[in-house]
Amino acid sequence: MKMKAVVLALALVPAAIPFAGTVHLTTDLSADFLQGTSAQQIIATFGVADQPLLWGFGWEVIPSHMGFGGDYQVSFSQDAAAGWWLDWYAPALYLSYHPVGGRRFLDPFLEVGMGCAGRVFLSALPETVNRSLYLALFPFVAGGLSLNLDGLLVGAKVTYTPWKAQIPVTSIPVDPLGTFQVTFTAGVSLGW
Repeated sequence: MKMKAVVLALALVPAAIPFAGTVHLTTDLSADFLQGTSAQQIIATFGVADQPLLWGFGWEVIPSHMGFGGDYQVSFSQDAAAGWWLDWYAPALYLSYHPVGGRRFLDPFLEVGMGCAGRVFLSALPETVNRSLYLALFPFVAGGLSLNLDGLLVGAKVTYTPWKAQIPVTSIPVDPLGTFQVTFTAGVSLGW
């Protein structure tokens, strides 16, 4: 069912292009800040990579100043015991506001939406299954800036996650998502 929803959403993005003022399609690189948010820690995380960096893609449809979109990112990492983990971070659906419009050279924006995050141990043994899956639902607020270089986009944003919640009617532990995430983007802007 989830796969059908993702396929449907991806199919609707190209269908929305004729009705949209602008469509942004991006690749994303994101880091989650579990223990701190200073400028030095942000730079060190992307430089040293002592925690998984998340790679993925994003899309956004901007008819005028208001828009909607989503981002989806994953990371594979190996722990000290040679076990593999899959982490994902998905601010899956958001509404956005672009005060100067989505096609300007400087495009500041705000986003508000809902997402999910998780972590699963890919080599789980039966006795560790309960300790190898983490999930969380979360609301978020983000702000950032994109540079539109004649259809090529480069940007960055900071996402604030005020809280995270357990998946209803489950006993799956909550993913240890940090309060702040920093994302760098590069992609294309299609518009008429």
